[in-house]
Amino acid sequence: MDESHAKVTTSKPRKKRSRAAFTHAQVFELERRFNHQRYLSGPERADLAGGLKLTETQVKIWFQNRRYKTKRRALQQELTTPPTARKVAVRVLMKDDQLQYKPEEISSLRPIMYPSFPLAWSPYAAFYPGLLACIQSCQ
Repeated sequence: MDESHAKVTTSKPRKKRSRAAFTHAQVFELERRFNHQRYLSGPERADLAGGLKLTETQVKIWFQNRRYKTKRRALQQELTTPPTARKVAVRVLMKDDQLQYKPEEISSLRPIMYPSFPLAWSPYAAFYPGLLACIQSCQ
């Protein structure tokens, strides 16, 4: 290795920069501005930084971190919130052991197939042996 590129170990190691502690007033103003506007332009960032006695980089990083925190919380809430029940219109094919449609009417129906619940595994598939064949031929 070329000695001009070798790392000199006799120099002092660089200290890790300490974390900037924002005052309550600074955080309040940053939060207020974030709730109003999630992204700042260069001049807006410079103006806010000057008013809060922070560097533009501190404001920029604070906004980046806050956007990430907001996104992470939203995703977490989606995962923990159970889906709400929806009302869905469903055709009744059989009522009181009587077919409600003629076989030719049933063959024209195009069911919505969900990958997680194929009709072949449906408990109702056994009651409509011709329906499954009809559905498969219609697709």
